[in-house]
Amino acid sequence: MRYIYIFSSLLIIGIFLTSCSANRLLFSWTDETLNQYRLEKVLVVGVAKDETKRRIYEDTFVSSLAEIDIPAVPSYAVCKQAIEPSAESLREVVGKTGTSAVLITHLVGINEEDYYHPPQRINSVDTHFSHGLYGYYPAIYHSVYMPGNYSGNTKVILETNLYDVQTEKLIWSARSQSIDPVMTRKYYQELINLFLDDLERQKIILP
Repeated sequence: MRYIYIFSSLLIIGIFLTSCSANRLLFSWTDETLNQYRLEKVLVVGVAKDETKRRIYEDTFVSSLAEIDIPAVPSYAVCKQAIEPSAESLREVVGKTGTSAVLITHLVGINEEDYYHPPQRINSVDTHFSHGLYGYYPAIYHSVYMPGNYSGNTKVILETNLYDVQTEKLIWSARSQSIDPVMTRKYYQELINLFLDDLERQKIILP
């Protein structure tokens, strides 16, 4: 019974840690030469094929910035479709919004991984000694010949860059990883919270 309890406890802890690490930053970078840089007004640009997801992401980021008194504009409010991939098109949108910084998020890659889980074996053999010969053998036999199973997950990696409009320099960059994300507002909010926490640690936004 003690082994079952330990196994169950470890399983619960493992599930808890997995759920906590569903979204995380792989790394972030900040231009340390920009002393005391502060965000004033941000153009939020989500680069995505799905227009609905793009709008939800931009709206969620804009709302999150508004909560900490940083004005922001979603790109779709100025450009209904995706901004054309040219410097002129982006400059035109930035000019219309009057923003001093541009935050761009795009998909870097999607990794699908499959895992093989061997059957649960009876590692604590001593717990079955009381079964006797004819009880012990069937128990360990089934544990050996029981088929395993496969499971998989999808890792979505995003890159988010923050640029200063005046100098056109990169201020901050981060890559995030999400495991099996469901593209809802809740997911975007959790992801954006990671970005904002890191921006606060880097002193780009005030607490």
